[in-house]
Amino acid sequence: MKLKIAVAAILLAISANAQTLENYLQIAAENNPGIRAKQTEFQAALQKLPQAKSLPDPTVNAAFFLSPMMLPMGNQLGSISAMQMFPWPGSLDAMENEAARMAEVKLQAVAVAQNELFFKVKSAWYPLFELEEQIRIQRENLRVLETDKELATVKFQQGQAPMVDAIRADIMMDEVKTEIAILEQKRKPLEIAFNQLLARDAASPVTISGSLPEPVVGAAARRDSLVGNNPMLAVFDKQIQVAKAEEKVADFMRKPMIGGGLQYMPLVKRKSHDVHIEPNTGKDMFMPMVSVTVPIWNKKYNAAVEERRLMQVMYADMKQDMQNELAAMYEMSFYEVEKMAQMVELLNLQMAKTQQAIDLMMAAYSNAGQDFDEILRLQQQLFRYRMEKVSAQTEYQLALVKLDYLTGK
Repeated sequence: MKLKIAVAAILLAISANAQTLENYLQIAAENNPGIRAKQTEFQAALQKLPQAKSLPDPTVNAAFFLSPMMLPMGNQLGSISAMQMFPWPGSLDAMENEAARMAEVKLQAVAVAQNELFFKVKSAWYPLFELEEQIRIQRENLRVLETDKELATVKFQQGQAPMVDAIRADIMMDEVKTEIAILEQKRKPLEIAFNQLLARDAASPVTISGSLPEPVVGAAARRDSLVGNNPMLAVFDKQIQVAKAEEKVADFMRKPMIGGGLQYMPLVKRKSHDVHIEPNTGKDMFMPMVSVTVPIWNKKYNAAVEERRLMQVMYADMKQDMQNELAAMYEMSFYEVEKMAQMVELLNLQMAKTQQAIDLMMAAYSNAGQDFDEILRLQQQLFRYRMEKVSAQTEYQLALVKLDYLTGK
């Protein structure tokens, strides 16, 4: 009972520390400095909205005379004026809309960066999965060879087989031990690369749980039409919207701006009686002012509007070019998915037949002590099939990851 409790506690601790791929994707999204930079860039773009919808700053002018100017109402000491320009109605709304569309481009860039990050994390995850499976298979291979060596030794002691059979098994055991050691050494650089994508300490442990799913031929539906969901294509849509908003703003540049203001001129009575200009009241003067800009250079404004229209055409063509490229990449990835599924199906068949042959030869060896080297060869062939299957399963998953990336899933 105590042993069962201890084992249960260990398994519970392992499951608590185990991380799934979804957990690692969440960690990567939270820690990645590139995504944080894109998010900050979006927040900065939002700050342009209140700037865009604000009126131009008013202008204030002040002047004074070194010697007072004599006017009929008195001596003018100087003047001070204030002027506020008002864009044509609708201009500020158009500029605010332009800034909002630009912010949407920055927000879409976050989705693009996250899609690329998830693709990289998944692409680094499955090789780690493959490595763990390969180590497990080779350790199982080592145990089988140890059993073969024990059997060959017993047969030698019984005088039914030569000592060379045990030596052959021992040689293969040395090879497998070396392969296991090499695979173990491969784990560290893979884990470092994976942790770098998660933006955490390179020495952080990476836990692999579960097993690679069994591929099925035809299980991956042909979804090439869904490449339209790729976030990179949405960036072009957002840029087209920006160009349309800029075109509207450029069209408002043809409209005049109207300004209103007030000028104040302080006047004082003249004290000298040498010059008499009636009525010399000394009352201050206030003068309302109106200002209008006259946009007469139509060629400049027409060119600005046409520039934005051409930008829309450019972004539409760039989107189509990207969509064609993604569709071609999708077809190749879909082919890889189907190819690897068929390869796994073939390997399963070969492993079943090879295991059948091994069972028959092991039964014959137990009776006559012959063809031990052929048994070893078939066993190693079986384990090579198993290793190839793990690689094919990994390639299958990586191809599915590529499909998810292309479709923005």
